[in-house]
Amino acid sequence: MKKIVLGVVLLCITQLSAYSASYKLADEAKKRGDYKSAITFTLEQLDEDLNSYGENAKEVIISYGQLGFFYEKLGKYDKALKYNLKALKIEKKLLPKNDPTTATTYNNIGSVYRKQGKYKEALENYEKSLKMQKIVYGKKDSLIATTYNSIGSVYRQQGKYEEALENYEKALKIREEALGKEHVSTATICNNIGMVYYKQGKPKEALKELDKTLKIQEKILGKEHPSTKNTQKNINYLKKEMEKNNKR
Repeated sequence: MKKIVLGVVLLCITQLSAYSASYKLADEAKKRGDYKSAITFTLEQLDEDLNSYGENAKEVIISYGQLGFFYEKLGKYDKALKYNLKALKIEKKLLPKNDPTTATTYNNIGSVYRKQGKYKEALENYEKSLKMQKIVYGKKDSLIATTYNSIGSVYRQQGKYEEALENYEKALKIREEALGKEHVSTATICNNIGMVYYKQGKPKEALKELDKTLKIQEKILGKEHPSTKNTQKNINYLKKEMEKNNKR
C-alpha cells in the first residue's frame, strides 16, 4: 500500500532574502526543477558573498541554505547536511536567539537526517526547531503543524506508531484551526493518520481517515489529480484486504 506524500516538506530555504543576479538565476532554475543548474548559480553566488562579506554574513547563510536545499532535492544528503550545518554555525553567531531562520535550518537538518535513516538525529533537530517555532509564532501556527507532522513521520518510519499518532493528532488540530478542515494540507495529516492505523492493523480506522482525505482532495484538487487517484487506489486496496479477511 503506497503512501501519499503531500505535506512532509521543507518549511522554506531561509527566512532571509537576496536579490543578486546569480540568486535570481538559481531561483529560476529551482522553479524549473533544474537543481543542478541551481547549484551552479548558487556556488557562483557563494563565491561572490565570501569575497564581498566574508564567512560570517547573512548573505552567506542564504547561499549555504540554498545549497543545502538543492542538494537534498538531488538526494545528495551528505552535501545537503554539510551546507545546512555551515548555515547553522553562522546563524548561531549572527542571529538573535530563537530566530525563525535558525528554526528553519534545524528543520531542514532534521529532514536530511530523516532521509538518511538517522532518526535520533532527525528528532533532535525537529524538536529544536519546534521549540523555537513555538516562541516565534505561537503554538497554533501552521508551520508548527508541519514540524509535528515531520516528527510523526519519523516515529512512523521507526514503527513507533503511538508516538506517531500523538504528533499527527497535534498537527491535525493545528491545521484544522489554522487552515480549515477542507484544506489539502489537512488532508495530508488525515492520510498520515490513516497510514498509521493501517500499520497497526486497524483497517476500519484507516479507511475512515483515507475517506476524509479523499473527500478533501476531490473537492480541492479534483478527481483526476494524481494525489486523489493515489488515495482512491489505497482505499480500494484496503477494502479488498478487508473483504479477504472477512472471508477467512
